[in-house]
Amino acid sequence: MDSYGCRCKNGVIIEGIFGEIYPDLLQYKTDREEALDYEQESLGNLVGDSNQAFEIPKPMTIKSYTMINNNRMEVTVITWGASIISLKCPDKFGHTADVVLGFDDLKNYMDPIFNPFIGCVLGRCANRIRNGFFSFKDKDYQLPKNDSNIHHLHGGTNGFGRQIWNSHIDGCSVVMSYLSEDGEEGYPGAVLATVRFKLTPDNKLEIHMRATTSKSTIVNMSHGSLFNLAGHDAGEVELKQHKILLNCDRWTFADYTDPIPTGAIRGVGGTVMDFRIPRLLGEYMAKVPPGEGYDHNFCVTKNWPSGSSFVARALHMKSGRVLEVYSDQPGVQFYTGGRLLPRFPSTTFFTYDDCPHEQKLQTDYEHINDYLNGNNESAENVEEALLSNVKPPQFLRGKKGAHYKKNCAFSIQPQNYPNAINYAHFPCAILHPGQVYCHDLTYKFGVQLANYM
Repeated sequence: MDSYGCRCKNGVIIEGIFGEIYPDLLQYKTDREEALDYEQESLGNLVGDSNQAFEIPKPMTIKSYTMINNNRMEVTVITWGASIISLKCPDKFGHTADVVLGFDDLKNYMDPIFNPFIGCVLGRCANRIRNGFFSFKDKDYQLPKNDSNIHHLHGGTNGFGRQIWNSHIDGCSVVMSYLSEDGEEGYPGAVLATVRFKLTPDNKLEIHMRATTSKSTIVNMSHGSLFNLAGHDAGEVELKQHKILLNCDRWTFADYTDPIPTGAIRGVGGTVMDFRIPRLLGEYMAKVPPGEGYDHNFCVTKNWPSGSSFVARALHMKSGRVLEVYSDQPGVQFYTGGRLLPRFPSTTFFTYDDCPHEQKLQTDYEHINDYLNGNNESAENVEEALLSNVKPPQFLRGKKGAHYKKNCAFSIQPQNYPNAINYAHFPCAILHPGQVYCHDLTYKFGVQLANYM
C-alpha cells in the first residue's frame, strides 16, 4: 500500500489492492494442445509437464485508491468499472458514516446478477435504448437486451462498468482509462474513455469523464453511485426521510408499464414529478405508479448555455448531511432503488452460486448430473427444476453484512435523455471522430445545522 501526498497539501491518496482476477485457463490453450482434455487434466499435471507449451496465467490486479481530505471526508474507488465503493463523510454531530452502497469483496462486484451497475461508470450509453436497436447512416445496430430481455441498459452486459480500467495518480486526482474495442457490445467504433476523480478541500468529489472515438458512435456516460445520507445500511425508513430538490421543470414522459420515454416532454407542475421545491420522499414515492418509486429522466433547467449547472439537492434532516449535484448534461435520471433486487429472466440458467446463501435450490440431482455430463436431453428438466424453486431474493448482502432491500437508496445520474439516439428532437447522442465527449459531474457534500430547506 502506497500513500501519495496531494500537491495542494490538503489531502492524501492511498493506493492499494482490492483483489485479483485470474483469466480463464482455457484461453491459454495452444495449437499443439488441441487434443488435450482440459476437463480431466489437472492444473498440476499441466504445470509439471515441461514439454507442454503452457504458461500459468498471471492474475490481473484490481487496484483501489482512497482519497482523504482534511475535513475527514474519504472516498475509495477501484479499477473494476471505475467504481466508487466507499464514501465517508461526517454529519452535523461529527459522526462519520459511509453513505454509498457497495460490497466487501471483488467477487460480489463481479457478480452480474446481484450487482449489475452499483457504484460504477455507466457507458458507453447510460440508461436505456428501446429494444437495444438503433440505425445510423443507413446501418442497423442490435445491442444486447440486458434490461428484462427487452431494452439495452447502461452499455450492456459487459459495458464500461464491467471492465478493468487502467489507472494512475496524477497530482490530486486518480485517473482511469479504458479502450473499448470496435464492435464491443455491438457499438460501432473504438472508444477511448477516461475518468478523473478528484476530492477537493471543500468536500467536492469531481468526476470528469472524457471520450474519443474512431468511428461515429453513441457515447453517454454517467456514474451509478447509490446514496443514503443516513448511512449505506440505513434502509428504506431513512431514505423516506430525505428531502429532494431537482432543478427540472420538465420530464421525458414514460408510461408506468415501460421505462422508455415515449418521446413526449411534459411539465412537472401539479404532478408527483415536481421537485422544484424540496419534497419529502416518503410522501411521494408511493404515489408513483406502479408503486416502485422513481426511475425517471428529468430535463435540467440550464442556468446558462454551457458549463455545469445546479442539478439537485438532497438533505437528510436527522443527520444534517447535504448532497448537491452539478453537471453539464441536459438530463438527470432520478432513481430510488425500486429495481435494486435482481429480476431473473426466464431464459437464465441458475446455479447454486447464483443464489444467496439463505435460498437453497431443491432440484433433481440426477438430471443435473446428466446435464453437466453432456446429456442435453436433461437440459430442459434441469432448467425447469431450478427455475421452479428460485424465490426472488429479499435483499442483497452489502458491506459489513448490511441488507440492501428495495427502495433503500437513491441515485442522481446526470446524463443525456434515455433513447436519445432514436428521437431526433432529443439532444444528440452521437460522438464523431475528432470530437471529444465531455461530462463534468460534481457531488458536493456538506452539513445543515438547522432545517432551512
